[in-house]
Amino acid sequence: MAPTPKIVYRYRDALYVNLTNSCPTACVFCVKNSWKMDYRGSNLNLGGAEPSPAEVLGGAKAEWAASPFSELVFCGYGEPTMRLEAMLTCARIVRSGRAAPIPQNLRIRLNTNGLANAVWGRNVVPEMKGLIDSVHVSLNTADPGQWLERMRPLEPWRAGGFEKVKEFIRESVMLLPEVVATAVEAPEVDMPKFRELAGALGAEVRIRPVLEEEAGL
Repeated sequence: MAPTPKIVYRYRDALYVNLTNSCPTACVFCVKNSWKMDYRGSNLNLGGAEPSPAEVLGGAKAEWAASPFSELVFCGYGEPTMRLEAMLTCARIVRSGRAAPIPQNLRIRLNTNGLANAVWGRNVVPEMKGLIDSVHVSLNTADPGQWLERMRPLEPWRAGGFEKVKEFIRESVMLLPEVVATAVEAPEVDMPKFRELAGALGAEVRIRPVLEEEAGL
């Protein structure tokens, strides 16, 4: 019998929120299938039962009471902005002080593939202002064709998806305190060009190592 799905889970000194398993991409480097929806001992398979903001914050408050964490990170085996309003509601409640003992000024980060504007058909970045401190965008390449190969977006978001991710980064740079463009290490990716593009968009750069193929326990 599989362990109970985790709504929140710890990694290093942060608490991560597993808001959804839904995602508009099927990235070649994603380990959710090879790791069988497990992340270092946490079962992230929600089975379609996506958590409410109350459930997320209930779990987060319990974790804080057990041991404080440095930041709250929206990141699971799915794209958090697929549940944009639920994510923003969680952040609003923290910022309002209604998630005590979690402090109002706790750092809140979003890890995303940057397709939120394409998914929702509008610029959603202004809705994050004052709520999200840091956004890490999985851009992975400076080449639009390679982006399609590596990110494997679903059909509604294939056409123009790369440009929408760049747009999301540019909008985030204007309104959010920290924006990082990330890339997973790969010999076929021209990292100097990736760094050049990220810099032109105004983002910081983080190169991520490839995760192990075996279950990350």
